Amino acid sequence: MFERRSAPRTILNETGSISVDEHCSLPCIVYDRSVGGIRIALPEAEIVPDRFVLSIDASNEILICQAVWRRLEEIGAATETTAPIRPATADSLYGLGTV
Repeated sequence: MFERRSAPRTILNETGSISVDEHCSLPCIVYDRSVGGIRIALPEAEIVPDRFVLSIDASNEILICQAVWRRLEEIGAATETTAPIRPATADSLYGLGTV
């Protein structure tokens, strides 16, 4: 099979949530991620807007995403190339390294 991805993907299988609007968020599973892309699954995939905010619980990241494709309960989305809204760790927020 021909691989169309420009970067390899990393399997995550982590929980997350999608902000539908300022009052509603939906739980999801983040299956995998690559540079510039992410694949998520949730039962209510059809109500997720084309552009949405994704929060990944394990890494504490918040990403702005643009849906590229949809299949039943899955969404493939491009992530913005700018830095995440919230850094992955508190150490990176304050510029602290491990000792």
